[in-house]
Order: sequence, then C-alpha cells, then structure tokens
Amino acid sequence: MSTRKYFINENFFDEWSPKMAYVLGFWFADGYMRHEKSYRISFCSNDYDILDLIRKCFVSNHNICFEKKDDSKNLIIFSKKLYLKLLELGGKRRKSKTIIFPEVPDKFLSDFIRGYFDGDGSVFFVKYIHTKTKKLRTELRSNFTSGSMGFLKEVQNILNKKLGLIKKKICGYNDGRSLKLGYGTYDTIKLLNFMYYPNYPIGMERKAKFLSRY
Repeated sequence: MSTRKYFINENFFDEWSPKMAYVLGFWFADGYMRHEKSYRISFCSNDYDILDLIRKCFVSNHNICFEKKDDSKNLIIFSKKLYLKLLELGGKRRKSKTIIFPEVPDKFLSDFIRGYFDGDGSVFFVKYIHTKTKKLRTELRSNFTSGSMGFLKEVQNILNKKLGLIKKKICGYNDGRSLKLGYGTYDTIKLLNFMYYPNYPIGMERKAKFLSRY
C-alpha cells in the first residue's frame, strides 16, 4: 500500500479568511502555475521565512527549494484541486502582463493587498537635499510593481476609494517591461496602517516595522 509523499489542506482556497486572502495576494505577485506532468502551484521569494509561513497556512510538508542562479526560493505545491480552485479565483498561467484584480470580499482587501505588497511591493526611505532649504530630508516611500497596467489601476482605484490615497501616473521601468505605482510619505503611512493592522495574521515584519521606524 503506497503512502502519499506530501500532505496539504486542499480546501485552503475554498473559504475566504485573512490568511487565505493574504496567500492569494502573494501568489498574484510572486507565483505561477503549471500542469505539465502534474498540477502544481508555486510561490517564489528571496525570503525563506515568508514561504515557510505560507507553507504552514496550507498545513503542508512540501519542500522549499533553493535556486542557485539567483538565490531565490520556491515553495512548489502539487495539487490538482488547489490548481483548479486558483483558476476559479482569477489565477492564470503566464500571468505577468495580463493578470487582473480578482473579486475579493471587502473585509479581506487589506489582507489580499498586504500579500501582494509583500510579494511585489517595497517600502523604503529616501534622502535628498531640499531645493529651497538646502537641508537634508528623509522621507518614506512605497511602491507596487506589476507587468499588468489593469491590475495596478485597480489597486490604485481601491486605495483611492478606501483610504483617499492620491492618484498619480503609473510609470514604467526596466525599459517598459514593468510598471510601478508609487506613494509618498503620508499616503505610505496610511497604506501601511491599512495593510499591517494590529495583530495581522501573516506578513513580512520587516515591512511592517517601517511604521514604528518612521
């Protein structure tokens, strides 16, 4: 009698929850899906700890693999049921330039957006000499990146509607291969408070800590 090599909660995507929304958002940012030979979904990151937390959400023992070429890590999950459910939720193959924002219940938008931000977002300080005062200034910045203009526009619309964040031009970089939605100091503080609310169940602490650092 054969035993299954890996175990996993294949019902994870069946019901919305803060953790489910976060993991879905992270996959929309840094995930892919394939069905050659076997059905699989994958989560990619340079941060081993966040992949381990995602693995625990699935109650899984699937391996986290290390890629020698760029030091990235992959959590690859083999499950036809999860693959098909991800398709229902808006996932698709070769999604980088064509992905659209899925239908996420309003109460879980902060979790989904936090997941996406932890995958394809950044928060950082910039220092510059103020033109008028000639003094050194330090300000907080944040970005969402994607290959899909439609996805970023919907993120922008949601954050404008829910938080009043200013709408700015979505810019291209990497010779136009990627797109960036950026926010200044005050909007970044609102965004971080929205995503990293008290006792959020899963997320990157190093990004949440920018709230206290500022």
